[in-house]
Amino acid sequence: MGSMDYFDSWSNYSNCPAPNAEDLIYQHLQYWRQHESPHQLLQRFRALFWDGANYSDPAIAHALFHLSKDSDADSKFKYVLNRCYYTLINFWYSQPRDHWAIPELIDLLETTSNLSSVAEVQRVEFLVRQFLASEQYIALKRLQQIFNQPKESGASLSIEDQPLSYRIRYYPFLYDTSLLTKDSGQEQAKNVVDLRRRAETSLGIRLARYHSHQQTLSENSEVANPTLLTGADLREALRYYTGKVEQGRTQKDMAQWFQIYSKTARSFRDFKDEFVDYLIGPIATVDPRYSNNLFTRNLRQHLRESMANFDDQPLSRYIHTRFCQQVLNFLVVDNPQRPVFRRFCQLIEDIGYTLTIGLLLRVVLFCVEAKPWLERRFSLLFNTHEQYLCKEVPWLVTSLEHMNVALTTNFNHIGYQF
Repeated sequence: MGSMDYFDSWSNYSNCPAPNAEDLIYQHLQYWRQHESPHQLLQRFRALFWDGANYSDPAIAHALFHLSKDSDADSKFKYVLNRCYYTLINFWYSQPRDHWAIPELIDLLETTSNLSSVAEVQRVEFLVRQFLASEQYIALKRLQQIFNQPKESGASLSIEDQPLSYRIRYYPFLYDTSLLTKDSGQEQAKNVVDLRRRAETSLGIRLARYHSHQQTLSENSEVANPTLLTGADLREALRYYTGKVEQGRTQKDMAQWFQIYSKTARSFRDFKDEFVDYLIGPIATVDPRYSNNLFTRNLRQHLRESMANFDDQPLSRYIHTRFCQQVLNFLVVDNPQRPVFRRFCQLIEDIGYTLTIGLLLRVVLFCVEAKPWLERRFSLLFNTHEQYLCKEVPWLVTSLEHMNVALTTNFNHIGYQF
């Protein structure tokens, strides 16, 4: 989120009645989406926002010019234009045959020629160009990557030479945070949930088939690896995230055991030390240094100091959730404005991806309410690096692949087994 977006007045704007000019534009687009083809609507949308002086409906052009002259147009217009986009996108999403038009619409205002000399048109053009640099449009560009066919997203480039942004379609746990903004409407949010569910179901089924094939070791057929991990790395990840890890227990078993055990803690202070042992125990089993090395001591000290005003209180879901969010801040990344993730990278370098992601998995298996917070941490990493080539951030690409496997295998709700 950019600094201007962070400090602007969406909360004030969203609580105000929409001016008549806005209503006219929205209703205009709602009418024509029912009566014109996507091709015609694309032409109409471009004509309105790039050449309003010659628009076929002068009353709508006048409403647009009126909005552009408002004293708060510099901060408000992006919300209006974003809603105009989603007035069409949400409608087309409900019509699978029209999905092709969604990426076309998102690209529509990026280029123009023969700009008008009319002052009102120039003012709208200025505001449109501001929108193209906004948080709202960045989220639209991510959505575009999901609807683009893979062959359209740099098919001539190897994965290593593609921008990380091209990969967002493959990581559904990023969708909520990376595709939605503070002004997203209910229908948009519902569609993102549907997109995510479809992507997670597809990945879960492909992972389950791959895992089943590996278990049977059939030589008569081949099941494709649905990740970028090597076959050996994927088998290790599936074993660690779903198999028996410590004392005959799976990651889920350990989380459920600790949930029960933590109820015996006399206070939040006592719980915090025991939580560190729960998190670090499986790592120390593999690497005994982690019983009391610098990382573990720093983690223990940081958590002892976290939420210290609750130390003498009994545990509650609120304390669990807030505490686990702070644990994830420490382990992955904290400040959205100045993201620092050095500790996360050092942990990967020291113990590898599987143990590192397994550590994060134990946090959210213990406290499922913290799972959206973990997804936000990874969205922050993705959004910060999305313009990098994949080969420039291999640690992040591999982390995303492991997180995909860990979350998909432990939080599926449609019945496939691992």
